[in-house]
Amino acid sequence: MTTGEKIAKARRAQNITQEQLADLLQVSRQAVSRWESDIAYPETDNLVKLSKILGINCDYLLKEGVNEQGEKILEVKIVKEVPAYRQINFTFVFMAVFILAGFYLALFGTWNVVSELLKAAEARREAAITAAVGICGVVGYSLIAVGIKLLVSCIKKKQYFFKKTVEEKK
Repeated sequence: MTTGEKIAKARRAQNITQEQLADLLQVSRQAVSRWESDIAYPETDNLVKLSKILGINCDYLLKEGVNEQGEKILEVKIVKEVPAYRQINFTFVFMAVFILAGFYLALFGTWNVVSELLKAAEARREAAITAAVGICGVVGYSLIAVGIKLLVSCIKKKQYFFKKTVEEKK
């Protein structure tokens, strides 16, 4: 509510016309009309006289969120919280899959490379099998590295299995 609206409301509550208020304040009726229309504002001494005549506080006229007695108005908004839907963080899911698959392939590859090398030394087998199993180990270690990179990304964003929605971030 504007200052002019507050003056008009308080004047009407006292059943005083603009002309009567102007006479009490020793100003013209047009001055009161301009104040109530928010075209002009009363001077400080007139604000003090207005507050006495209309039985309102100067703070009420000048500030927002203050009642006629000059007390702060506390607005309490009751908001019914609607649970926000959480979105699965696929980065975290991929990270978990990469790390698990990586550990499996790395262990499988490393273990089998060692066993194939031992068997190859005994039986003089082809090196192609050893190379294939070694590639499996390399792929496993690569997956672990990518998984760890994704894990670090998730930790920095503090987004684990679920992403925080826009409503939750506020």
